[in-house]
Amino acid sequence: MTVIENVIGRVAVLKGGKYSVEVDVITSSGFGRFAAPIDENPSLYIAEAHRAVSEVDEIIGPELIGFDASEQELIDSYLWEIDGTEDFSHIGANTALAVSIAVAKAAASVKRMPLYSYIGGTFTTELPVPILEIANGEDFDYYVMVRDLMEITDVVDAATKVLENAEGSTVEALSKATEKAGDELGLEVALGLVQKRPMETEEVLSIVEDNNIAYIKPIGDEELFLELIAGTHEVFVDGEHLFREKDILDRRYYNALSIKPINLGTLTDLYNLVNDAKSERITPILAEALYESSDEALAHLAVGLRCPAMVLRKDSIAKLNELIRIAEDLGERGRIITFEG
Repeated sequence: MTVIENVIGRVAVLKGGKYSVEVDVITSSGFGRFAAPIDENPSLYIAEAHRAVSEVDEIIGPELIGFDASEQELIDSYLWEIDGTEDFSHIGANTALAVSIAVAKAAASVKRMPLYSYIGGTFTTELPVPILEIANGEDFDYYVMVRDLMEITDVVDAATKVLENAEGSTVEALSKATEKAGDELGLEVALGLVQKRPMETEEVLSIVEDNNIAYIKPIGDEELFLELIAGTHEVFVDGEHLFREKDILDRRYYNALSIKPINLGTLTDLYNLVNDAKSERITPILAEALYESSDEALAHLAVGLRCPAMVLRKDSIAKLNELIRIAEDLGERGRIITFEG
């Protein structure tokens, strides 16, 4: 049975020593658990985490008992109704996300289905390309991407080779290291950049054009994004900054969008944004928040929602291993999504 019998909240510890809320959703024959991550400027210290647990135990949980866990959209819309604001400022987006994904996990467990298959359906066979963090600098965080990925582990081998070959932590040094790694492994290895401070448009363009860059998440105004789209070829220009700051979802400005579930609130909201991006011919990329638990759900969300890529931090072993397990589970049916700019 998928009828919810109990909802339990508790304090969870995330990477970096931050606190969040973990939620259990229990049915007579199913169980789901999820600890919500926290993004930039986390406010959920221990006192706030306990407040979130109280919200789950005293308000949200009693309201959801008797709901059918398979009615995901209905439950998610009810979470918005319980909150009563336009941005989950009452119960918190992290609390809503913890409940929402725990509900989906519980419904999937009743059906004895992996979460990715429950979300995506019978014909879910596509695996995302991992974009893996390798280093952090003053101007950029650096990532490795393998365009012609054959196995999930190829990106791990590529990241290891890049770090072995790198003669410093600059764009130029890491770019050369990706080319050497590609030659040694017989793969198309490239560099990804996440901009950390505003820079002149010409400087950003020059960096992308003069180096082996396949992915960049810039910070700047619309002009920068337009110049990058016009002046680069087969480079993924990630529009998260424009989307977050100005609510712009437009292929003219960028061709990829990293999406952090914690910034949305529920699984239904995540599903809708992924589909909105696809309708604009923008590549949706599932991304980790700054502070995460070891929960493996992000890999299932990326596969179930057919996101062509997922951005992982260098210590995201649990999520990377889960992606490998999903690939094994799919077997010959599984294929890695072609990730083209």
